[in-house]
Amino acid sequence: MQNTVRLLLNIPSILLVLSLALSSSVANAEQTYTVKEPAYVIKTTLDKITTFSTNSDKIDPVTLRKFVEKEVIPHFDFDNMSHWITGRYAQNMSDEDKKKFQKNLRETFLTSLSKHLGSFDAKNTRVRFFPARYRGQIEAFVSTTVYRPDTPSVRLDFRMRRSGDDWKIIDVKANGSSAVLYYRRLFMSQLRGYNRRPARSY
Repeated sequence: MQNTVRLLLNIPSILLVLSLALSSSVANAEQTYTVKEPAYVIKTTLDKITTFSTNSDKIDPVTLRKFVEKEVIPHFDFDNMSHWITGRYAQNMSDEDKKKFQKNLRETFLTSLSKHLGSFDAKNTRVRFFPARYRGQIEAFVSTTVYRPDTPSVRLDFRMRRSGDDWKIIDVKANGSSAVLYYRRLFMSQLRGYNRRPARSY
């Protein structure tokens, strides 16, 4: 499928799901998790974000991006996410197209996360964690509720898949709205628009 990877270029950099996930300080400090638990990944990542933001009065964009790329992005399984977004159309994509698609998806997340981390408000936000729910041995859901005084509470559901001894995020839902489903719908919509374009004459 030629030019398929270009379809991601118009995806908005702002995703409410991800901005809410980053606008969180970790409450329930008495809760502890082992390294092999999926909730451990979410909690320790939010801990790092809280510490990073608290110790930085003014964070420049380059520093923000480096932090997100090192401490946040590795916890996402972009291979799995890309496969789910492209669906059956992946059969018509070359290996090179798939790599470019995944790279563009990763870059989109990196840009969005870096942008929203700049408005992080740890002092006025708290998060409640719920016990992880497992679907078999390789998939789990970690749910949290985000409380802020200026907005209604938001339920965040992290869908995670086991990768060796680690757990990777494959989707995030905010009050039931899926980030990956958002990308899939947009991908399909843009793909249909691309296929309807008249052939260029030379």
